[in-house]
Amino acid sequence: MPDTTLKESVKIVLVDDHLLFRQSLESLLAACPEIEVVGKAGSAREGINLVERLRPDVVILDISMDGMSGLEAAPRIREMVPMTEILILSMHDNPNYVYQAFKVGCRGYVLKSDSAKELKQAIMTTATGRAYFSPGITTDFVNCFIVGTDMNNKSPFMLTPREQEICNHVMQGRSTDEMAADLCISPKTIRVHVANVMKKLSCRSRSELILKLQEQASN
Repeated sequence: MPDTTLKESVKIVLVDDHLLFRQSLESLLAACPEIEVVGKAGSAREGINLVERLRPDVVILDISMDGMSGLEAAPRIREMVPMTEILILSMHDNPNYVYQAFKVGCRGYVLKSDSAKELKQAIMTTATGRAYFSPGITTDFVNCFIVGTDMNNKSPFMLTPREQEICNHVMQGRSTDEMAADLCISPKTIRVHVANVMKKLSCRSRSELILKLQEQASN
């Protein structure tokens, strides 16, 4: 059973790769005496190290970050510091992301379009070990998580957000170099992501991958 009692203040680590957003979020939370920001990180890897060292009550993770996504960092944090609750703060209201977040051990999911009051409530709720969904996440999204399946059966949950992003580019017929330029990562990293997707979807070539993705999209 989760511990529903709170300490004097909830200690928070912020992990987001946008400096201005991190600074704004810290300023916003500074107005809440029951919340203390004890650390900030600009990447998932830096966030993992910071959480391991500081052991906060809650870590707020963005999903889309260069190098490693928040959903890839979450299970590592959960394994290293199981007492730290994980709250996703994202612009994405995609049901697959919500499902994946809870599947890898996140306790809450809030949208960046939500109000400061909503974020505070999410922090205070997840700090006690209880799950929290943003009101911006519809009943269908919640049902998607509870049932454990995609509503339209279109996107495999096994793919990370970055891999899903890669798939969108692959379906558009973009080259490795074009994808690397658009996503600001190296061609080598693109090739690794494509290889991982092909392995997960049991495809032997990029053309076979494109056909499979197109079939899923049309179902």
